[in-house]
Amino acid sequence: MQMLRNDTLDPSDARVGTRFWIFPQPPFIPGYEQPDRVWLNILPDEIGDGPSDNLMYVADPLYDKLPYGFGDLPPFEGAKHSPAKPGPDRHFDNMDPKSRSYLGVHAYACTHFVLDIWQSYLGRPVRWFFDETFPRLEIIPFVDWDNAHAGYGFLELGASDIDRTPKPYALNFDTIAHEVGHLILLSETGVPTIASGDEDFFPFSEAFSDIVSLISFLHFDSAVERLLRRTRGNLLLFNELNRFAETSPETQIRIATNSRRMSEVTAEVHDRGLPFVGAVFDTIVELYHRELVANGCADSRLLDVDLRDLKRDQFGQFREATAKTFETKPLYFKLALTTARDLVGQALASSLRTLDPGTLRLDVAAYAAISASDTAATARQFAENFAWREIIRTR
Repeated sequence: MQMLRNDTLDPSDARVGTRFWIFPQPPFIPGYEQPDRVWLNILPDEIGDGPSDNLMYVADPLYDKLPYGFGDLPPFEGAKHSPAKPGPDRHFDNMDPKSRSYLGVHAYACTHFVLDIWQSYLGRPVRWFFDETFPRLEIIPFVDWDNAHAGYGFLELGASDIDRTPKPYALNFDTIAHEVGHLILLSETGVPTIASGDEDFFPFSEAFSDIVSLISFLHFDSAVERLLRRTRGNLLLFNELNRFAETSPETQIRIATNSRRMSEVTAEVHDRGLPFVGAVFDTIVELYHRELVANGCADSRLLDVDLRDLKRDQFGQFREATAKTFETKPLYFKLALTTARDLVGQALASSLRTLDPGTLRLDVAAYAAISASDTAATARQFAENFAWREIIRTR
């Protein structure tokens, strides 16, 4: 893969962060074959080989390591691949994405990217919930496992095996963001000490982590622009925004644009969390529409439409309502989407510290998000969507 470099970058830019390449979606997804250059909010002199810093480090086993299990925790003491090194300018955007060492660099960059986003929403640094035992998160970029998980001091990434071709989760931003979401939640709320059938911490954890992935994806400018071009501004189309942990262009693990209500779900934690994810996605879309109307990009009647009541034959008309305006005002659509993204992200992040992990229920989490909303419109959309999903009662 040929990387496009900008050799005119000013060396003084090192004062504002460190450059990395990140794939917003796995490189086997059409349209995402090339990574994006991103700036992480950490100076080059604060990053060591590996990469490593005072929050996290990469440990890449030389052999096929099995994933950590009960009673088996970091640090990994076995033989390791040589740590990745930055370029002469101390940045990491000189890496070959096809190299083994890039797996750890990409996983590290994705973890930091997501952490930077959610620390901005929180307004404070995240302090790892395990920091009294392990001061740093250990990132294992490849283990012999068809899964990924994060736990007490670690983030481990295996590989999917689609068509007999291993696809490392270390190159899957959605997967990494989801796992970092679990770590952020536990670090903000604390670890539940008691679990009963009347509590929803684990369904909420899965839902919140999906939302972290969703909102973090929307922080890639190229991904937002590609998304809006492909949909002509209509986010209800089946697109990148409502896919999670893709393993092929046709296979999605979790879908945000679901229509599930609490009366329809099972007790399985991912399934039980789907209505919460759906309510948040609906809120992003409706706030996006509200911004489009405010910016003169859509007729005010758009706000009177219940998106869940649209019939299949009505989607064509709905699509045309945004497509024509998108041709002349694409930047307004991008501004509307990023505004909706940040209103929802801020509310959810601010709500975390009010949640008790030992007694958490989905309705409590919903009311917390409503209360933490910065605007009346955000609170109102949250309330309507959580009520429709039967997470809270209609007032």
